[in-house]
Amino acid sequence: MFDLSDGQVGRFEYESMTPPSRHLYARHLSSGTTSVSIPAELLMPPGVSSEVRVPAVVLSHGSGGVEPPLRQVWVKVLNAAGYAVLIPDSYAPRGVVETNSNQDLVPYPAHVADAMNALRVLIRHPRIDPARIFHIGFSRGGSAAFDTAWPTWSDPVNTDTVKFAGHVVFYPGNCNIRYRTDDRETSTAPMLVLLADRDLEEAQDVAVCRRWYDELIAKGNTIRYKEFKGARHGFDTDNFVYCVNPRTTSSRNCDIEVFMTLQPGSGLGRDAFDFKARRPLTTGPAFADAARACIAIVPGSRGGGDARAIQAQAVRDTLEFLEQIR
Repeated sequence: MFDLSDGQVGRFEYESMTPPSRHLYARHLSSGTTSVSIPAELLMPPGVSSEVRVPAVVLSHGSGGVEPPLRQVWVKVLNAAGYAVLIPDSYAPRGVVETNSNQDLVPYPAHVADAMNALRVLIRHPRIDPARIFHIGFSRGGSAAFDTAWPTWSDPVNTDTVKFAGHVVFYPGNCNIRYRTDDRETSTAPMLVLLADRDLEEAQDVAVCRRWYDELIAKGNTIRYKEFKGARHGFDTDNFVYCVNPRTTSSRNCDIEVFMTLQPGSGLGRDAFDFKARRPLTTGPAFADAARACIAIVPGSRGGGDARAIQAQAVRDTLEFLEQIR
C-alpha cells in the first residue's frame, strides 16, 4: 500500500475508498465499497531543515471542490506558520466537479475515508511529526473534519492507532441531520468550530449546531465553538465581494438525528427522531423521507459587509488553536 515513507512532496496519489453509505462504512462492511486513487498535493513549509519533523494539516475541501482559496489563504498561512499542508481532491477521481446542489453525487463517508487515508500516508513521512497532524475542513469538508474526531468514523481506516491531534471545523453541514455516536464514545482530540451568523447562514440552522455542541461539551468532549456575527457561509475565503450561488443545498429546516449502532444488521440505529415534526423515525426509509422533505435548494450568499476582517479573525483563531495543541 502506498505511503510517503520515501519523503515525497508535491503531487501524488494515494489509495482510499468510496463506501456507498454511512452505515456500511461505520460497520466496517465492504459491500458496494470501491477503491479509488485520490490525487493530492503536499506542500512543505519553506526554510525548514530536512532533519526537522514539522506539524502538518490535512485540508478537506467543501462542495465546490479544491477551489483557489485553499491555496491562496490556507496553504500560504499554514506554510508560513511552519505547517506542512496536504490537499486531497475527493471529487476529480470520482468524476465530479462540485456537489453544491446535489450532495449525493459523492457519498458522504468517502470524504471522511479520504481524510483518514490522508492521515494514514502522512504518518509515514520522515519529515512530518505523526503526533501533530491536524484536520481542517470547510462546509462539507467541515463535516468530515468534525466526524474524524470520533472513533466510529475514524476506525474503519487503519492508521496504526494514530489520530488527528486536533480538528478545525468551518461552517459544517452536519448539524441539522445528525448521525450521533456520543452515547458511547468521546471525541479523540480537541475541536474548534467556526460558524457563520445564524441570520446570514442559508445552509444550516446555527442555533441547532450550538445546541448540539453544548450537549457534547456537557458530556466531556473538548469542543469550542464561535459564531461570527456578520459572517456568511464561506467566510474564510479571499473573495470579499457579496455574491450569490443560486443553487446551494440547505438543511436549515431539518432537525433530525439518530444514534448509530455498529452491529451488522442492526438497522437504522437507536432513538431516531424528527424534532421539527416531533415524531420518532423507526425505519431507514422513514429517516430518508424526513431528510428529503426538509432539505432544499436555495440561493447561498457569500462575502459582503466586514468579510475581510472576519476572515482575518478566523485565520487568527485557527492558528491560535493549533498552536495551543502543538
